[in-house]
Amino acid sequence: MTPDPDPLALRPGLAVLPVAGPLEERVLGPAAEHRVYVNVGRPYRLVETLGDVVHSTPGLPGDVAVVPAGVPFAVRARDDDPQQVTSLVVAVSPDLLAEVLAGTGRPAELRPVVGARSPAVAPLAALLHAGLADRTEPGRLALESFGLALVTALARDHTVAPPVVRPRAGLSPAQLARVVRHVEDHLGEQLTVAELAALAHVSEFHFSRLFRAATGASPHRYVLGRRVARARELLTRTELPVAAVAARCGFADASHLTRHTRRALGTTPAALRAAAR
Repeated sequence: MTPDPDPLALRPGLAVLPVAGPLEERVLGPAAEHRVYVNVGRPYRLVETLGDVVHSTPGLPGDVAVVPAGVPFAVRARDDDPQQVTSLVVAVSPDLLAEVLAGTGRPAELRPVVGARSPAVAPLAALLHAGLADRTEPGRLALESFGLALVTALARDHTVAPPVVRPRAGLSPAQLARVVRHVEDHLGEQLTVAELAALAHVSEFHFSRLFRAATGASPHRYVLGRRVARARELLTRTELPVAAVAARCGFADASHLTRHTRRALGTTPAALRAAAR
């Protein structure tokens, strides 16, 4: 697949790049900007790796992939059968997305996804692709308008508020932030009170009381809740087997995950996945 060597800058922090041709395999390293890929051509059959998660996608016209800045992305043809791909890549700087999000009044971060249906992003990308040949001043202004509308749709439909824990008492904001970040980064591993207390620089004896005062939950209950939440995200947004989801989220096995999702959410991993399709 041979991309146009010159991305078209619509305004600072926003550019578009049409790509077309047969694709066998392509590896794209982490980029400084967010990237949105929209299929504006025929269906294709690809295996796409976003970060460390592998997705097998049907590649329907209008399918969208959202790759946040700093996340590696790789695609290859399924069954080694070269696929004819016609896509539009929209590059959005983190500063521009932050500017758009500032207008919403809520903190959020871009949610990585592949093979998504996006009722607003896909048609705006189609308008951008159709207008690329018009290099007149009115055409350029129309492209910029479509591009900014796409970034707004991206901010609205493809961002998620990060988990926020507001301390009420006990641990300081800095102590709590260290502990919460460590929990998020190591949900698939064993987490002990001693380990978390060391991050907060307090004794194990005092840590549980201070953590409960700050969050309203014991350390064990908080970690379990975050594991269930992460599992729900993976079950509804990826095709990972249930056993793999359980392992990534720190559960002993699939039945252990099922027991806790049923207890916390009133449903099973299989039902969660089915409802998201």
